[in-house]
Amino acid sequence: MLTPTAAQQVADAYGLAGPATLTGPVSRGQLGQVWRLDTADGSHAVKEWFASPDLAEVAKDALLVDPARAEGVLTPATRHTPSGDVATTVDGTAVRVFEWFDLRRPSRRLDPTDVGRAVARLHRAGAPTDAGVENWFATGLGEEQWRQVHQRVVAAGAPFAGQLGALVDDLVAVESVLEPHESPIVCHRDLWADNVRATADGRVCVLDFENLGPADPSQELAMVLFEFGDDDPSRARLLHTAYREAGGPGRVTRRGHFTMLVAEQAHIAQLACSRWVGATSESHRERLATWFLEVPDDPVTLARIDRILAAVT
Repeated sequence: MLTPTAAQQVADAYGLAGPATLTGPVSRGQLGQVWRLDTADGSHAVKEWFASPDLAEVAKDALLVDPARAEGVLTPATRHTPSGDVATTVDGTAVRVFEWFDLRRPSRRLDPTDVGRAVARLHRAGAPTDAGVENWFATGLGEEQWRQVHQRVVAAGAPFAGQLGALVDDLVAVESVLEPHESPIVCHRDLWADNVRATADGRVCVLDFENLGPADPSQELAMVLFEFGDDDPSRARLLHTAYREAGGPGRVTRRGHFTMLVAEQAHIAQLACSRWVGATSESHRERLATWFLEVPDDPVTLARIDRILAAVT
């Protein structure tokens, strides 16, 4: 893992003029964390992973970042090493470096019109693709597996077992909406509030394209309506209208358009539960419990899907 003493090594790896200072981590996710690097060339965001990724795979975000920036999406520019690589290894740690933006804390209450326009630009930038959509974005667990997950966390003494048990019927019922992705394009596929942030001056900035891949734009739009509508029909309506007026190709007209949202809920909950059962440290279990509780604290249910549909159709 990085430490502040690696500042000059990171700067040298990317050809940035010293002296260099590394501060942080300034933010943390499930897969990695971000540091701030200050050099004579300005400020930069340095991403490192908790488990080393395939460096060629993480470089594929250029498939959407460059076209999105051309469409007017505000997103940090990617810094390259002198040899042209976007990712490299510093003292055994895989890192990437990006343009720095001063960002506000994550919020689902961003201006819905600005969010709608940003997502429309993203979708205008995404090229059609014949690639298959991974299960994470397309399938649920089914009743039998949900019951098994609940039994495992009960047996392991998970503190959130009761919350999961109370929600299982709704989690099973909402999977009735699942349908295939109709017209996949290259989508961001991670447009949660952590990755769609307001800058210090209030602009909407889209971060972290490393999860990009095939998805139906209508399904990604439905996910954004849930996240940034924040269970407020008027916000969902404003976002959807702005998206359409900005030329976004997606249309949310039926329950099936919420497939990606429902699938992600299922896989996030299942992964958090299975990792909690297998975790050996209390601090790790606390982080995983907090991650899981995002689901019962804000569940995707048929009733909530129908409220969004009523607002935008």
